[in-house]
This record gives sequence, structure tokens and C-alpha cells, in this order.
Amino acid sequence: MSMNKGFAQHPHEIFSEWYRDTTPGQALKRLEFHYLSSGLKLTFNQITLQVGCPGDISPLNGFPRGTSCLMTSGPKEPQRPPARLIAAPDDIPFDSQSVDLVYLVHVLEFSPEPCRILKECERILKPQGELHVLALNPWNPKNLPRCVPLLLKHAETSLITPSRLMAWLKNLNLDTCLVAGFSLTPECCLPNRGSLLNRSRVRLATAYAVRAIKRRQRLIPLGSPWSSIPELIGGCGSIETAFHRL
Repeated sequence: MSMNKGFAQHPHEIFSEWYRDTTPGQALKRLEFHYLSSGLKLTFNQITLQVGCPGDISPLNGFPRGTSCLMTSGPKEPQRPPARLIAAPDDIPFDSQSVDLVYLVHVLEFSPEPCRILKECERILKPQGELHVLALNPWNPKNLPRCVPLLLKHAETSLITPSRLMAWLKNLNLDTCLVAGFSLTPECCLPNRGSLLNRSRVRLATAYAVRAIKRRQRLIPLGSPWSSIPELIGGCGSIETAFHRL
């Protein structure tokens, strides 16, 4: 990774160079590519959007144009499936409730307003749609300071803990879970299950994946404003007296 540009580069450019050109960056890229690719199980007519593609990671390439879209803030590249779209991640040009799957790939760490991006993703997701977030982990005690020193010193970078991210998603009425961590020493994907030790390793990994599912809006039928209460009146038997709910 070229370091001579220093802080003249945007922090996302620094990360993209590390992700693309260095040995640990390529290791993380392989782990995340496998995670995304194995999770892409589209059925007929589903729409998938990947927001952010550092290092040109593109697990959506296997799907036809029209069912998948890569959104990037970088320069346009020659057209190839999936279709590429240049737009701001907090102003996605899709209708509300129009997308089945959204993948945020290392976008939130470099945004001054990550909550706006999450809110925009929630807006475009269909009910029961899924949001997958890949992010660097500030709780990692070893790899990040060694691998990306310039990035961590940059004032515009704000790493987000898994618990904080899940709290934001729950505030948007999304069901969330920490799915996996990505470790570089050794290089492996750590599923968030099993013993307490295994789950602790996930929370200390170099990067992590969180999945959120948009809850289906349930229509609650309005009850009748009238309630019938039986009363007994001497000599008349049982009658129904209606009370209006004020």
C-alpha cells in the first residue's frame, strides 16, 4: 500500500488500497467474499443491492443484470453484470420497499452519519428483506493497529462496535444478530455460535458481519367500540346492555 500520499487521501481510499494490495487486506477480502457469495441465495425476481465495493469485491457478478446492482462512489467502469450505479449511500435512488437484500461492505466506518445510511437501507428493504453489514472491529486488539495504522489515525474514520451497530438497527425495528467474525491470525471465518470462548473470539476479530431482517408490518384490526355486558334484572332475565367506549 502506498503511504506517501498520507492524509491527502480519503480514509476510504486508504482502506481500499490496503484491502486490495496488502497481504492481510487480501486475506480479509477472501474471507468476506466467501461470506457474501455463500449467502447469496436469490430466488426468482429478487432484487439485491451491494453498497460499497472496496478493492473491487463483487460477489454479485454471478447474477443477471436487473436482479443485482453494485453501488459505488468511485468512477464508472465498463458495464458488466451486475449493473453499476453511482449514488450517495444515504440517498439511494430506489423506491421504498423495493429491494430484497442489501449488503453494506465497509461503508459505515467512513461516513460522518452512519445512522442515515442505515435508515435509508431500512427504507428500501421489503418486509422480511435482509441487510448484511460488514465492518471493521474497533475491539480487535492486534491486527488493525498493525495493518492499517494510517486509517486508525484519521479523524474522519469512526469504527463501530458490533453492539452499537445492532442497537442502531434495533431502533429501526429490525431483528438483528451478529453472524460471524473474520480473523486474520489465523485466517478464518468465525461463526457466532458454540461456546462462550468461540463467541468471544468473534467479538475480537478484525472485522465482523451483522445481519438484520426487516419486520413484516402486521395490521392490527380495530376492535369494536362497543362492548356487551350481560346484566340480570329481576323478573326480566338476562339482557345485553351496550356501553360506548369513550
